[in-house]
Amino acid sequence: MSFDSLFVNRNGRTSRGQFGTALIPLLAVVVLYVFAPIGRSGPWSTLVLLFPALVLHARRLHDMGHTAWPLLVPAALMIASFAIWLHLVSLGAQLDSAVPLTALVVSAGFALWGCIGRGQAETNSFGAPAAA
Repeated sequence: MSFDSLFVNRNGRTSRGQFGTALIPLLAVVVLYVFAPIGRSGPWSTLVLLFPALVLHARRLHDMGHTAWPLLVPAALMIASFAIWLHLVSLGAQLDSAVPLTALVVSAGFALWGCIGRGQAETNSFGAPAAA
């Protein structure tokens, strides 16, 4: 699989093996941007990675026979978390800590679902099965 097919083109399907292999470097880059001492550009750089992560997860959901609409939940939570993290918005002390934690848990749940969910062996409405 090419970079474009995994992280840019939301159409098509991505197998469980391809998903896991692509998720590892994506998570490594997120960790680098979060923990590297690069000032305020780190959070903004991490926000840019939201698009390739959504595309990767959408293609994996397509392989399992689902639409990508459920990804709106973690995407909205992540955007709210970034707004809090960058001090663009404040929802109060309790929500300022609860929203990012919820975003992390929901996103991890979707990643886990993508790692353990079974893809459909036959052609579905999203295309032919992805190569293993």
